[in-house]
Amino acid sequence: MVSRNPIMTTPEEQFTVGESDFAFFGSCPYRIEGGALLFCRGGSAVATIDQYRGEVRADTMLLLLPGSVFLLADRSADFRVTYCAFSLDLFSEAAFRLDPAFFAALREQPIVRLHPRLVEGASIWFQMAGYTYRDRDNMFRNTIIRNRLQNVLLEAFDKMQRFGSRRQAVSETTTRQTELFHRFVSLVHENCAHEREVTFYADRLCISTRYLSTIVRSIAHTTAKEFIDRSVILEIKMLLQSTDLSVQEIAYRLHFPDQSYLGRFFKKHTGESPTEYRNTKK
Repeated sequence: MVSRNPIMTTPEEQFTVGESDFAFFGSCPYRIEGGALLFCRGGSAVATIDQYRGEVRADTMLLLLPGSVFLLADRSADFRVTYCAFSLDLFSEAAFRLDPAFFAALREQPIVRLHPRLVEGASIWFQMAGYTYRDRDNMFRNTIIRNRLQNVLLEAFDKMQRFGSRRQAVSETTTRQTELFHRFVSLVHENCAHEREVTFYADRLCISTRYLSTIVRSIAHTTAKEFIDRSVILEIKMLLQSTDLSVQEIAYRLHFPDQSYLGRFFKKHTGESPTEYRNTKK
């Protein structure tokens, strides 16, 4: 039996709360349309959110921002997650006026093991969200969950700001490089489906390709080209697993010259052809 995507929302149902083993996400990448907060209750797994990879076990919190690519692997039989998923519109309303740099930082580290003193608070938040979800006759239901989502984002922002205030001041140059890196990540996220050359991103940032490569290597410990290519591979994997598009159609959608070019690119980075990958993940 095909499992159901537990964090899918609809225009009629703007948010959903529940508990799941997340079997639906078994080793296949999916692009998140809206967003979700996940709180691991038990078991273990390895999660990849865009290019961030981390272990998930009890008391781990995950934030899936709109548009992120989510992959769950090595899920144990007793893996359980409490979740609150929300539509893009609901998230946009909750996130209104929050500092864009905050979300850039969250994209860099969307998987966090909670400190013991924060676990109780997280549990209470999900209990309250669940109560609101079940109270279907409440005329302010969507407004309440939007406010609760905004509250948890503000709590996270507060903890990041307070932690950051205890760190030593960084130099203006480092701050500038970090800002450029955040902008680079956002540009790759938006454009990697059709732009794979470092020069495109350097031009958009109004810096040289050499300077961009220096920034990416110092912060992400990889080259700018490798960072872009990994994002493209995630896009291809997602399309192979979540759509019925042929390899040729995927090549056209991602602006590859032809199917063969995409096949060589994919095998170079994964060790298998697109067809082999699709067949092994069925």
